[in-house]
Amino acid sequence: MLARTALQASRAPLAVASTSRVTLSAPQQRAFSASAPAQESRGKRKTRLVRKANLDKKAQLVREHEQTRPDPVLGYAQGNEDLWNKSLLKQILLRREDVWAGNAQSASGTSSTASAEAVDADTHGYTPELFNFGLDSETAHQLSDVLPATSALRSTLGDQATSVGSVMFSRFEDATRAEQEKRDTLMRIIDLRNADSKGIEVENTRRIVEAFGRVPGDTASPEVQAAILTMRIRSLSAHLISLPRDIQNRQALRLMISRRTRVLKYLRKVSVTRYEDVLDKIGVEPRAVEGEVIITKDELRTMIRGQ
Repeated sequence: MLARTALQASRAPLAVASTSRVTLSAPQQRAFSASAPAQESRGKRKTRLVRKANLDKKAQLVREHEQTRPDPVLGYAQGNEDLWNKSLLKQILLRREDVWAGNAQSASGTSSTASAEAVDADTHGYTPELFNFGLDSETAHQLSDVLPATSALRSTLGDQATSVGSVMFSRFEDATRAEQEKRDTLMRIIDLRNADSKGIEVENTRRIVEAFGRVPGDTASPEVQAAILTMRIRSLSAHLISLPRDIQNRQALRLMISRRTRVLKYLRKVSVTRYEDVLDKIGVEPRAVEGEVIITKDELRTMIRGQ
């Protein structure tokens, strides 16, 4: 009995070891590979590569589109400044620095300084080339020529007089001299060189209405509204560049850009020809107003601070 128990105890470790060897070698481990699946067919592989190439091309086009996206404030992309420099709006607008320096160009193309000096040398007195308060040349002519002569005649002979006699000639000369001094004072008051920024903006608005209006005095057409908004946008952006901490006017700039976009989109619905024509005249690219116009804080800060 004891001999049988000892024999079983001696055989038990060998059985356990044999079982362990069988258990460890039973599962088959699969080798890892980084190459394409061996079961992928030639058609599937071609489809996968074509799809990958299309996605890469699409991503490249998106990057190029973002890089060439026009500035929403200026209306054109970087490097396309000729669109604004050749536009009709830039040719008719007056810059404050040029007006105050006396180098502004009138509608006839002559410099205001040269014209004023030529008139000062003449016997008719001082006459500015550009007028303040939105006055046109016809109204200025009435103030400078007709009004002094009429006032001098009435101050000499009375309201009922129709001619000048020889007896009253000396009095008429004195009255004419006094009226000439009044005229020179009035002409200097209405000279655009003495106007502030608002006065220059009024003159620019009058020029825009004259150049972009479909009929005389047209202030409500989309072309006129788009040109006026573009003028104000550029003026306000120049103000923000000089005063970057003017946070309140940043919101006003965004509102002006949004309003110009709505006006131009409405014009595109009315007439595509008029829409494309006014874009060339105001110096704005179509992509600056089409689609969704987004002005982020970073882009606006970069434009203002130049960073």
